[in-house]
Amino acid sequence: MLKNLLALLLLCLIAFGCSNSSKTQSASDILGIRIGMSKEDTINRLNEIGKLDHEERKQQEIWTLNNDPHYSHLILAFDKEKQDVRYITAKAREKGSRVRYSDVIDIKKAQQRSSANNYKYIEEVPATESTPSYTRIASGTDSNYLTYFSLKELNLPEEESK
Repeated sequence: MLKNLLALLLLCLIAFGCSNSSKTQSASDILGIRIGMSKEDTINRLNEIGKLDHEERKQQEIWTLNNDPHYSHLILAFDKEKQDVRYITAKAREKGSRVRYSDVIDIKKAQQRSSANNYKYIEEVPATESTPSYTRIASGTDSNYLTYFSLKELNLPEEESK
């Protein structure tokens, strides 16, 4: 009886682990960075997982990730006023563990804007008390696996959205 119970428990743990392992991050962040996160908290997180490659104008930064199996770089920008994250883009690691579009976005509910050898899925996420509204964008040239995954704040002032 105890052996059967332990076997059942082990099977449940394996099934639970397998069902959760397909997601590479939660639906609202990329590697722990989310829209609206303060610059200070974002930089602290980025220093844990990578190093600053370079800064570009309009407060955009490119970070090289240390050991992430899925992504090689993060590109992000902060808004000019509050210094909060307004967009994040992760670039898939070329020789890494590939990420399916369905791992990061609900492709059945998302808008699909694809053309020959270019695939793009876009999903709008409404605002909450702690996060402004934003879009999830998964894109790439492979029909199953993404090259870029982005979170972009909606309703940006015109000059910041460029």
